Amino acid sequence: MPSLLDRIARLWPKEGALSTSSGQRVALGVATALMASVPFVLTQESLLTAVADVVLVSLLVLVGGLYLNANEQSVWTRFRDVAILAVIVLGVVYGTWLSALVLPGVPPYVLPIPLAPILATLLLNPRVGIIVAVVGVGVGVLFNVLDGPHVVGSLLAAAAGVTAMGVISERSKLISAGGLVVAVTGAAAMGATLIEGGILSGAIVAGGLGLVGGSLTVILMLGLLPVFEAVFGVTTDVRLLELANPGNPLLRRLMMEAPGTYSHSVMTGNLAETAALEIGASGLLARVGSYYHDIGKIRRPGFFVENQAGAQNPHDNTSPALSALIITAHVREGVELAEQYRLPAEIVEIVRQHHGTSMVMYFYNKAAAEGGPVYEADFRYAGERPRSREAALVMLADSCEAAVRATTKPTPPRIEEVVRKVVSAKLADHQLDLAKLTLAEIESVIGVYTRMLSSVYHPRMEYPDVVSGRDKHAGQRNKPSRA
Repeated sequence: MPSLLDRIARLWPKEGALSTSSGQRVALGVATALMASVPFVLTQESLLTAVADVVLVSLLVLVGGLYLNANEQSVWTRFRDVAILAVIVLGVVYGTWLSALVLPGVPPYVLPIPLAPILATLLLNPRVGIIVAVVGVGVGVLFNVLDGPHVVGSLLAAAAGVTAMGVISERSKLISAGGLVVAVTGAAAMGATLIEGGILSGAIVAGGLGLVGGSLTVILMLGLLPVFEAVFGVTTDVRLLELANPGNPLLRRLMMEAPGTYSHSVMTGNLAETAALEIGASGLLARVGSYYHDIGKIRRPGFFVENQAGAQNPHDNTSPALSALIITAHVREGVELAEQYRLPAEIVEIVRQHHGTSMVMYFYNKAAAEGGPVYEADFRYAGERPRSREAALVMLADSCEAAVRATTKPTPPRIEEVVRKVVSAKLADHQLDLAKLTLAEIESVIGVYTRMLSSVYHPRMEYPDVVSGRDKHAGQRNKPSRA
């Protein structure tokens, strides 16, 4: 079910429509600046000081918008991401204001100052997180919450949070990243206190309070992250790690009801993740998307060869057109299951796009061999062509793994030939036109898939019959040999 933000996002310009959306961006920026200026107007007794604060806040918003426009087009052109950023910035302003109002004189290192940069990093990306860190420290200075060495200490704690949370590929790293934030916050508080001229005992107390502030930051991050995920429909690395767990209900269904497909999906995930890391895409998204890309096969697992385990192939008694209809339906049924189990939009898109509009060549050729009119449209998937690099990598990994698995006597040269043939066919069929993959990246992907598939599907030695000669040596089985 689409979230409220998804419905509102339909009014936001799509990527590439920059010339028609400048007015909307200006309106959003002005609204954010005005809302962020309210606390400064209320807290300043002098009109001139209030005007100066409003100007500074407006400049912060303006410079942030210019930075996004110049360097983060993927964030700037997406309503959801801009809305998240606006909420985080307003949260920084109002949170700092309330802290100064309710807790005057509270040590700055007790406050969860790195929280906003960490959330921006997890929800958007580390570069935006750094910008939010600068904004947060600037707001703290304007509200007289931060001054002197504590400005540097807060920037250091925020930078540590952004760095630690920038790449979370395992659950254990989330814990270690939180520990790093706590440790750096405590150390920054101690160092800032000593620089201010405090005594060692006071610095130790400040360091302890810094540990408390860092812990509060991590606790609030863990509590607010699911809220942002639910409200804005964001797929964070933490959410992806949860979906990668084999105990996930839908993944477990795939494992139990279509074990051959599950095994194929795991191998596809290994390929796609390695290739994604090679070209700088999201390896975690590629891997998790691969795990779920064929979940539609749960509906009719016996119609897919990897699940037949030597049983009779039902397609032998089915017309090619009907067989193609059954095969292509697994994409639509996979999307239905993904939405039923509330998988993130990015995963649903990979399920929908992993075959694009390509043809089911086996049944098309079978129908053509039988004679009579054959319509190409009847043998094409009704999905969408991949629009992200991760979806394209899953498409190529899926096809290459299946093609190499069906190859007799695979050798590294033969495997490379098969991989190149698959990739060339997808390019010729225009399946990768929207995926933003360069030719150099595609060549890297071919090398990765060839290397990994060669290590799995290599020729194997025939093992000798261990039963032969058993009777002759039966009496010596438990006796050690002696020279």
